[in-house]
Amino acid sequence: MLRKTSLLTYLLILPVLLLTGCSFLRPLPQAALPKPHTEKQKLRDYYFYEAIRQSETGNYAEALESLLLSSWLEPSDAALHYEIGTVFALLGLKKDAAEHLEQAASIEPANRWYLLRLISLYSSSGLWDEAIRHALKLQQQHPNYKDIYPILAGLYIQKGERYKAIEAYNKLENFTGLNEELSLEKFQLYLEMGRGREKEAFAEIDRLMKKYPGESRFRVLLGRAYMQMGRKQEAFEEFQRVLTEDPENPYVYLSLSEYYDQEKNEAKSLEAIEAALKSRILDTETKTGILGRYISASIQDSTKHQGAESLLKLLIEQHPLEEQVYVYYAGFLQYQQRDAEFVETLETMLNINPKNEQTWIEMIRHYLSRNNYKAVIHSCDQALEKLPLSGRCYFFRGLALYQQQNYNEAIANYEKGITVLGDREEKELKSDLYAQMADSYLKLEDKNKAFEMYENALSTNPSNLYVMNNYAYYLSLEKQDLKKAERMSAKTIEKEPDNSTFLDTYAWIFYQQGNYSLAKFYIERALRNHKNQEENPAVLLDHYGDILWMLHEDAKAKENWQKSYESGEKTEVLKNKIERGGPKRKN
Repeated sequence: MLRKTSLLTYLLILPVLLLTGCSFLRPLPQAALPKPHTEKQKLRDYYFYEAIRQSETGNYAEALESLLLSSWLEPSDAALHYEIGTVFALLGLKKDAAEHLEQAASIEPANRWYLLRLISLYSSSGLWDEAIRHALKLQQQHPNYKDIYPILAGLYIQKGERYKAIEAYNKLENFTGLNEELSLEKFQLYLEMGRGREKEAFAEIDRLMKKYPGESRFRVLLGRAYMQMGRKQEAFEEFQRVLTEDPENPYVYLSLSEYYDQEKNEAKSLEAIEAALKSRILDTETKTGILGRYISASIQDSTKHQGAESLLKLLIEQHPLEEQVYVYYAGFLQYQQRDAEFVETLETMLNINPKNEQTWIEMIRHYLSRNNYKAVIHSCDQALEKLPLSGRCYFFRGLALYQQQNYNEAIANYEKGITVLGDREEKELKSDLYAQMADSYLKLEDKNKAFEMYENALSTNPSNLYVMNNYAYYLSLEKQDLKKAERMSAKTIEKEPDNSTFLDTYAWIFYQQGNYSLAKFYIERALRNHKNQEENPAVLLDHYGDILWMLHEDAKAKENWQKSYESGEKTEVLKNKIERGGPKRKN
């Protein structure tokens, strides 16, 4: 029996200076490039501009070589050491990068960009002490450079020195004045420092409430802080004050929902969430985010399913044309296996946005999982009317035709899908289309054309394990180019050593080569791993029987053939092996 694998199956605080994302070479400022008046300087500049040329094409190793030659001619040029350090970092050679960046900083200690790059380098390596040392040096040399303080704070946080981080934020506040974001950062840091720091944490919130007396959200934050510390009654009282002052505040209802959850009062919790979702203040995106978190939390608790559905329906009623609301409802219905309502919801989503490819794919996958191939083809045809360039729709349409044994039509469908993809960067999909064509040609017993399509699939995506496995397997069945089959199969095992299908293919190649001991080793691994995989073990058991037969373990061979037969491999060939024995042995 032929078979194939199924396809259905702010840490770094200097974002603009991240070493892996910056372009390191550019013409140096005039101060760094004196007008050449000696041969040495001309040669130095030649190497530098050669480095620029190499970097523009991504040849960083060659660019580095030219920079090093330029620096050898002018060893005291800080800018050159800076560029060399940057390219070393891009190549992953952080120790060498640090050495040259340190040189640049020592030659021109007043240049803050050199120190910033060093801080970034040491941060990306987790060398917090070194990063902090250079950040403090930068702070001393440039006391009015306010951007160093959030950098310092972030480094101290990474090192676990929260109080020093707060001190850095306090220094930044000298520049900015009372700042909501800074106060909230300090508030959280004080809370993380544990008992004994609550007074200082609350002082930050008090400062904000005094500055913004009409902003009830700070009182909500205060209540949440009480909850975080287990002071539930004080939290509840604070939330009640907010409701009195600002009954339209949706965030207090969200906080109350969490409070009631902790109190095991499901009805009150649901009532609070409903009140938040009815708010005109929250936008739809925020509401769906809230709803998504609620559904995720309730999905494992069947007692909350009714509440989740009522919230979903409430949001649909409020926003009947918002596609994202239906996404959550469709997911909920799918989880509950309410197929008719799930499909109906997908149809509503397609009425709202008929060009959403992912919704079409969800519909198609639903029908495919239920072997409703006629509905798959119909849905694909409808989708392609709206999305004529959808390669995925051609892929799924072909799968349905294949399952209906319409192999010629499937091939024509796949060819059209490949044509539609053209030169688009969808190599994995194009490779899978070629692979499905190959499988269809095999069904038509056109092995040469099938192998040609497998070659096309691999040339399009050389890492397609599905193709490597199937191609290797069918080559082994033909006893054709077994060494090539072995190499391909070995690659699949290297990537997925516990995949029973891949192990079976590898074992069968060794069988065809007459290496029965290795064949037995890998087929037994395949059977051990098969226990955790879904595919029927009949083919593996049949192969195991053949291998055992060649090793003269006749009784065990027949036992496995019988298991294969009982697992569904009810062929005459297998029946004959059980009754009369396996193929002729060489010895």
